[in-house]
Amino acid sequence: MWVLVNRDRQNPANAAETHGRARPLKWNEKLSAVALAHSRDMLRRHYFAHVDREGRTPADRINAAGIHWRALAENIAMNRTVTDAENDLMDEPRFQQNHRGNILNPAYTDVGIGIVQGPNGDLYITQDFIAIPPDRGGAGRER
Repeated sequence: MWVLVNRDRQNPANAAETHGRARPLKWNEKLSAVALAHSRDMLRRHYFAHVDREGRTPADRINAAGIHWRALAENIAMNRTVTDAENDLMDEPRFQQNHRGNILNPAYTDVGIGIVQGPNGDLYITQDFIAIPPDRGGAGRER
């Protein structure tokens, strides 16, 4: 899915939305652990939402992991395949603050993606995006 996200960011057909400024997102291992934990929690506790059963938001979960950020967003999806999920996220209105806008937002520098498969075959997918503060130099990046 990381490859698909970066392909969408670099696709010339999306240049008007990215203003030609979207760079490939760096894989962030710590952020991926947060995303994976959220996907697992949604599957285990039978819900599908950005806010977990205790009321924790994406910002709460990312802060609890000790990740420093200046901007963040989260996409969640449930689908049978990674490709179908990415296509569905991108199949939203252009130039909007939505899943597509999160993927294409040139402000984001890092991504973490967590995917788990339910017993029925559905994939629970969390994409967490952050902009690393300039003074942090990408702390938490491992790839």
